[in-house]
Amino acid sequence: MYEILFQYGPITIKTFNLLLAAAFLVGIVFLVRFIRLKKLKLAFFVENLIPFLIIPLIGGRIFYIFEHLALFKQNPLQTLFIWDLGFSVFGLFYTAIGTLYVLSKREQEDFWGWLDAFTLTGLTGLFFVHIGTFLNGRHYGIPTDLPWGIAFDTYFIPFTTPIHPTQIYSVLITFIILGISMRYVKKTHLTGVVGTLAIMLYSLSAFGIDFLHGDPSMYIKINHLIIASLAFVFYVLCSHHKLLKNLKT
Repeated sequence: MYEILFQYGPITIKTFNLLLAAAFLVGIVFLVRFIRLKKLKLAFFVENLIPFLIIPLIGGRIFYIFEHLALFKQNPLQTLFIWDLGFSVFGLFYTAIGTLYVLSKREQEDFWGWLDAFTLTGLTGLFFVHIGTFLNGRHYGIPTDLPWGIAFDTYFIPFTTPIHPTQIYSVLITFIILGISMRYVKKTHLTGVVGTLAIMLYSLSAFGIDFLHGDPSMYIKINHLIIASLAFVFYVLCSHHKLLKNLKT
């Protein structure tokens, strides 16, 4: 457990927060390089940077409040305490996709091309986030007799025996999906194919890993299945959009 990286008097630097900052910085660098690689308009991203950041955060917070409604009913003022990093992953995802769709259509940009860019950027960020959850002991697994089981010495994990390092599973799977996606980028010229494939693979893997979590949630499972199903439909559409276009003409 390395939840706190540095502490001196009132100054505390948490490992997860530092990795979150690293995820943001590495993600920005990756996104800019991908934009140049695929010849997207960097100006579109720069001019809409604030809505791209603020709207998903608002959506993620609103989703989080509804997911923990009982807690916030007891103390409504806590809804404003965003420094607790209480954001719903699904809220962030849904509102980010919605924001991208509206802005890209408004400015006549290629929504699917930008979906590729933001999806792969998101995977680079998730790589750091999953490492952070491992170091602070969150999203822990269930007990296991496998040799790579890890025992966490922390008060909020109810298991004293070795448990599945589900966070590490997520790190490895994220890395593999990102590698597959980057190779696929070089092989296809169809926009949207790589992004939807990555979303589908990640959602299915997350759905499977959730069965090994110490606090499994049906809400999370359903959301992962919905996202994977939609991604599959959009993947097929993107893969065959030239054929569909020819059929219309």
